[in-house]
Amino acid sequence: MYAALNKNEELVYAVEVQTIEEFHCAKCLEPVKLIQKNDTAYFQHLTKKSNEINERDIHKLGKDILVDNFTELGYDNIKEEQFLSDIKQKPDILLTENLVLEYQCAIIDTQKLVQRVAGYQELQVKNIWILGGDYLSEKLLKKHLKFLSYDFNWGFYLIMLDADKKIYHLFYQVRFVGLFNKITYNKKSFCTDDIAELFKFKSEFKSYPLVKVDHYQIQRIRNLRGVKVDKLKEKFFNQTGQTVEDFLVNKSVNYQKPIYNNHYWRILCGELPRYLDQPFLHKKKES
Repeated sequence: MYAALNKNEELVYAVEVQTIEEFHCAKCLEPVKLIQKNDTAYFQHLTKKSNEINERDIHKLGKDILVDNFTELGYDNIKEEQFLSDIKQKPDILLTENLVLEYQCAIIDTQKLVQRVAGYQELQVKNIWILGGDYLSEKLLKKHLKFLSYDFNWGFYLIMLDADKKIYHLFYQVRFVGLFNKITYNKKSFCTDDIAELFKFKSEFKSYPLVKVDHYQIQRIRNLRGVKVDKLKEKFFNQTGQTVEDFLVNKSVNYQKPIYNNHYWRILCGELPRYLDQPFLHKKKES
């Protein structure tokens, strides 16, 4: 294949790549490697065997760290890979009868995640998911949004574990900003030896200033074409007597909860909110 996604989820062409980094297939999101030859370049899927070996090693290392860390926190009857016959699921770590810990390293589709979480909910078992492996990233990306949870001290958040470096990354106070749902957040890192400090951490909530819509966003909306977009623009004009662009220009908008599947400009112009599939967020209320 001649194009793949880089770490920022941007489509890049192999012949244009200047620096070596991690790449993923745009269709299946599995890791691919860059092949550069004399007069050509392309991306190639890693072999299934090497993927499984790498994933297995990272997963085991991370689980070992988690078991050690949560033992330090006082969990004294931890079980690994305990099969739960009622729901036919095998959580990575069973901390107590009512609390499981999953260390998710391989890419998992949303529907499968929803099903697994639903299984735990059926048993009234709280489940905490920590990301690593293929989900490990310095930035919060769209592929992470389905794992978001909410905590009174952290707001919308998720946790990653870099097992190789023995560091937890807490992404907290996650929000959308602007008309196109740009992800914004705070980030704080903790050594695995300081896991108690992670759970003691309380973020300082601040009021978010209004963000003024800029010319770039208006131009981007003006250039959008498509059946649904055109229909929304036409309906808005018929109802208000002004174009979507004229309505939005110079507006100031609030930061939004990171739960919407449709862009905020469409919601402002009358489209009903469509929510992301996020099994850890049960109550989705308007701001």
